[in-house]
Amino acid sequence: MRRLDPFLQYMQVTSHTRPFLHACYTDGKHSRVEHHAYNNAERFMYGLTLGGEYVSSASSTPLSVQPLLLYYGLNHYLKACLLTVDPGYPATAKVLAHGLSTRKRKKQQYRFLEDEIRIQPHGLFPHAAFHLFDFSAEKEKAAMDELLRPLPAMRDLYSLKKQKLECEGTAWPELLSYFAVLYNLSMLVRYEGDWWGEMEQMRDREDYVFIVHFLQSAMDQVPALISTWLKDRHLSVQ
Repeated sequence: MRRLDPFLQYMQVTSHTRPFLHACYTDGKHSRVEHHAYNNAERFMYGLTLGGEYVSSASSTPLSVQPLLLYYGLNHYLKACLLTVDPGYPATAKVLAHGLSTRKRKKQQYRFLEDEIRIQPHGLFPHAAFHLFDFSAEKEKAAMDELLRPLPAMRDLYSLKKQKLECEGTAWPELLSYFAVLYNLSMLVRYEGDWWGEMEQMRDREDYVFIVHFLQSAMDQVPALISTWLKDRHLSVQ
C-alpha cells in the first residue's frame, strides 16, 4: 500500500477542512459561506479518502483492474477539488457524466497510441477543465500519443523511440491528460476484453509497454498532482 500524501492527509481532518473551504468560498465571493463550508466538509474529505483508497488499491491488483481503480480514484479526487471552487457541485445531472467518449474500433488494426477520445460539451471532464484549470481544449479530439508524450513521467520511455517530445498545439494540464487516458483505458478493460487480454498475454505490441508504464506512473503522479493543486489553492486563499 502506498503512503498517503501528507497534505492530503492533513486535509482529511474536519478542523482543517472547514476553515479551508470557508476561505475558498469567501475568496470566491459565494453566498452562504458558513452553510456551504459546514455541509461540504465531509463530502470534500470523503472524496479525498475514496480517491486515495482507489489509487492505493490499484498497486496491489492485476493489470486489468488497475485502469478502473485509477480512473475512479481520480474521479473522486477531482470532485473533491471542485468543491473548493464550486460549492453547489453538482448543480445538474449533466456534470455527472464522464464528459468524454471513445470511437468505435477496428479490433484487428487497433493501436492504443493511435486511439482518440472525443471531448463532450457536458460532464466531469469539461467542468473540471474550466473550473480547476481555466482550460479549454483547442480541438474536440485528442490522441493517446498526443496526451502521453508531454507527461514528464513518460519522457524516458518516449526518448527510447528517438522521437521529438514536442506536441502540436497547447499541452493539457497533467491531471486532465491522466483523466482522459485513464478513461480510455477503463473503457478498453470494460468493453474490449478480448483485445486487452491478448495484449496482456502476448506482450508483443508497443502498446503494452506504454500502458504499463503509464499506469505505474499514475499511481504516484495522480495523488501528487492533486496534492499540488490543493496546496496552491490553499495558499491562494490565505
